[in-house]
Amino acid sequence: MRSISPRLQLTLLIVGALLLLGLFPRWLDRLRAREGEVRPPEAGLLLVARPGSGDQNFAKTVVLLVAVGPERTWGLVLNCVRTPQDEALPAGVDRWGGPVSPEHRTTLIRSREATPGARRVLEGLSWREGAAPERLPAGTSLTFAGLSVWGPGQLEHELSRGGWVLVEGDAEQVFSHPGALWAERIAPHL
Repeated sequence: MRSISPRLQLTLLIVGALLLLGLFPRWLDRLRAREGEVRPPEAGLLLVARPGSGDQNFAKTVVLLVAVGPERTWGLVLNCVRTPQDEALPAGVDRWGGPVSPEHRTTLIRSREATPGARRVLEGLSWREGAAPERLPAGTSLTFAGLSVWGPGQLEHELSRGGWVLVEGDAEQVFSHPGALWAERIAPHL
């Protein structure tokens, strides 16, 4: 058996590296093209913040899109149980919904039946403005302080830049423990 000379080994290594350098950009372009296929935002989908996406208001957050329209898109942060300043939430509030209008209250209600004054966002999940109605069974509502709001084209731009991942949502996820929600939703996309 004949050994390969060091000079031939070096030549093969250089040729291999040049081939990889030529192919790597094509592979990278294919990956970017796949990532660039941005699904349009719709009510009921979850926005999962990508690590390092820039806006500290949304670091490690999961947002339920509640309404998507030409004038504005808005949703509620599902996994923040304190204010961005790490303060306790006001009485009667379960979660911080976002940086816009912190005095505004929105309640999500988990119920298979229609709730008077509420609008359906997902199967088994509705929303209404204001605090939770009285006499709801324990564990079937979440009240949020504030909103997450995007102007025309703003969210689409953030999605195209890769700041968010859009995933299917369901009532079970919305009411799941907020501490693990972001990690569980972002893990498949890392």
